[in-house]
Amino acid sequence: MPSKHPKYGDANYMVFLAEDTLFHIPVWQLRESPYFREMIDECHTGSEGEGKSDENPIGLGGITAFEMTSFLDALNARFLPGDPNLEFQQWAAALHLATMWNFDALRKDIIIHVNKTISSANPMDRIDASLKCKVEEWLHPAYQVLCERDDGLTNEEAKHLGLERAAAIWRIRESCRTCWSCHRQNTLYCNSCRQYDFNRPKGGQRTTGTITERIKAEDVLKFE
Repeated sequence: MPSKHPKYGDANYMVFLAEDTLFHIPVWQLRESPYFREMIDECHTGSEGEGKSDENPIGLGGITAFEMTSFLDALNARFLPGDPNLEFQQWAAALHLATMWNFDALRKDIIIHVNKTISSANPMDRIDASLKCKVEEWLHPAYQVLCERDDGLTNEEAKHLGLERAAAIWRIRESCRTCWSCHRQNTLYCNSCRQYDFNRPKGGQRTTGTITERIKAEDVLKFE
C-alpha cells in the first residue's frame, strides 16, 4: 500500500468565509502557521465540522475578501518563477494577515519583496503598513517623504494622520525653510551647502541635523 507524502499527500482543505467569499486552503499550507497548526491538531475549530464544507465555513470576521485574496496570492507566489506581480496594497494586506497568523517565513519573504519597490509606494500607505504590520524600517522614510516634498499635507492626509502627527510634520517642514549657512530660502535640502541646515532657535544659536534626526526627535512620529 503506497504511503502519503507528509506534505503533498494531504488533499484536505479547510474552508474559510471572508465577507461573502469562500476560500479553500490546503491543510499542509496552513500548518506553516503555529496558530492554524494548533487549530488543526487539537480540532479547535468551533462547532463540529466547522471549516470542512462550503455549508459550514470558518468565518473570518473583520477580514476582507481583498485581504484574504492578497494573502493567498503571496502564499502561493513562492512556488511560481519570477517576482510576483502584486501592488503595494496587496503586499501590505498579505503581510497584515501573515503577521497576525504567525506565518513567519512568509512575512520575511513579503518584506524582502516589498523593500525592492517600496520607494515608489504612496507614503501614507507605507506609514499605515509599517504600523499595522510592525515593520519599523518603513516608517521614518515615509514620514521623510511627507516632510521633503514640495506640497504640504492635503486635508485628507492631515485628517488621517491626526492632529499631533500632522503638526509634527508641519513643524519639521517649517524648520527646514531657511538655510542659516547661506541664507537660502524655501528649501529643504540646500544644494549650495549640501546639507540640511535648520532654522535658528531663540538665542541666535544655529541647529543643524538631518530630516531623519528631526523626525526621530518627535515623540508622536516614533515607532510603537
